[in-house]
Amino acid sequence: MTPPLLTAQPARLHRRVTPSQPGQVHVDQAAEIRRRLAKNEAVTVTITGMGRGWFVLSVGDGTFEVWRDRSSLTVPWADVLADSI
Repeated sequence: MTPPLLTAQPARLHRRVTPSQPGQVHVDQAAEIRRRLAKNEAVTVTITGMGRGWFVLSVGDGTFEVWRDRSSLTVPWADVLADSI
């Protein structure tokens, strides 16, 4: 029996030159986190691919500054799950 012949083209990655604009859901979520931080409440979130339990330190223009286990990250708004705040 002969092995199958693969004729499909390999997948290609197309990376955007500029990141996409955040949607209204992300803008509303960032506003809620800003409101909670202004009241000095601790805000923990779940980050896609990184797990839960990240503390939000600040909200930037399209990014969050988060901290956990002596390491800080800057993540885009889209990577923070909305149901975790």
